[in-house]
Amino acid sequence: MIFGFGKKNQEEDLDDEVELVLFQGTLSGVEVDIASHARLAEVGLLRAKEIVTDALERRAEMLRIEPKGEKGAMVQLYVDGIGYSGGRLIGKEGLAVTQVLKLVSGLDPKQRTKPQSGGIRAEFDDRKYILAIDTKPTKEGERLTMQLVDVKNAKYSPTELGFSSESVEKIRELTGEKGIVLAAGPPGTGVTSLAFAILRGIDAYVQATFALCDTGHRELGSVSKFERREEEELGTALQRLIRMEGDVAFVEPFDNEKTVRESFEKHEEITIVSEMKARDAASAVESLGKILKDPKLVAEAVNGVFGQKLIRVLCEKCKQPYRPNPKLIQKVGLPEEVQTLYRPPQPEPGEEIRPCRRCGGSGYLGRAAMIELIELTDDMKKVVAAGGDAAAIKTQARKEKMLTFREEGLKLVAEGRTSLEELQRVFRA
Repeated sequence: MIFGFGKKNQEEDLDDEVELVLFQGTLSGVEVDIASHARLAEVGLLRAKEIVTDALERRAEMLRIEPKGEKGAMVQLYVDGIGYSGGRLIGKEGLAVTQVLKLVSGLDPKQRTKPQSGGIRAEFDDRKYILAIDTKPTKEGERLTMQLVDVKNAKYSPTELGFSSESVEKIRELTGEKGIVLAAGPPGTGVTSLAFAILRGIDAYVQATFALCDTGHRELGSVSKFERREEEELGTALQRLIRMEGDVAFVEPFDNEKTVRESFEKHEEITIVSEMKARDAASAVESLGKILKDPKLVAEAVNGVFGQKLIRVLCEKCKQPYRPNPKLIQKVGLPEEVQTLYRPPQPEPGEEIRPCRRCGGSGYLGRAAMIELIELTDDMKKVVAAGGDAAAIKTQARKEKMLTFREEGLKLVAEGRTSLEELQRVFRA
């Protein structure tokens, strides 16, 4: 167990049984016939509930079961973006747990050669959860990844995610014009959440926003679901939405040339929001030029590309103030008036600190988003249209003092919301 999560204090009754998570049906509404899979449920259901319960107790946002062939499987938990061991499943135990979780999420437990996606509605400790599940075949077996979402405390809007007021203003400004607005970044950096935050940041009183792709379990808020016809291509759907006088379209990820081209063809008639895998925002702009083989079109059509890094937030209950060396303040670029910084509690030599029960002793509780932005201003358009690479785009962004991770991170440090050490960790990752 990490930080004592899932453990009882010595003064508590050790005989008390931990209440296990309650599975309450599939996200898709598919009825699960447990009776016809009685043997599988008998072997794997209890263990699966124990693993999920442990993850929820430790406030994990993601759980992964990684197959290791005949050796079984490893359980990995992610708490505030940091990976921890969730234990080992021996022999066929890992297979049984994976298959039973597929079953109760409405997936086909016998299908092991193709990726599948589903989900479970669950309750634990009087809280409602959504357990979104994805499976993927590997050389060693079948990997299962579960996103654990606390329904009541799920964060989707820019304000909930801790975006700065400047970031929120830029979202409204760039989505208020026809063109393309993207969320971009490497896998695992919250790019999809960033894309939804952009959607939720749009002024709902001014613009009618529609989702043309699957939004999964996420709360749409003022975003309406656009009913695509069966096998309807994106370009056709966009044209229908334009005729309906829709203002903003949220479309599937820019992960293939066809989607990119069909979106760019409509950039003069509607605002399009999507996401894209890339090293960073500048690299996404460069990649679009290569996909379309026309950097001038990219310069003309794109309004802006947002990037995101998630950084852990200090626990308000146990964070520790300290006075940093003035030379350090100057070296890292913090404002001179900052005289106090904060960090997780650090014991003096020989001193023992009892772990904080609120954060489990990590010193951090939750995460905030740092935002970068490549905005296609007139001068930036010239750089992009000329075929400038990511380095040239970043240089121009610095000249124009666009939003950067560094500035956003230092602001969080100065405000006492995170530590200098955490900022350094994020930039090293």
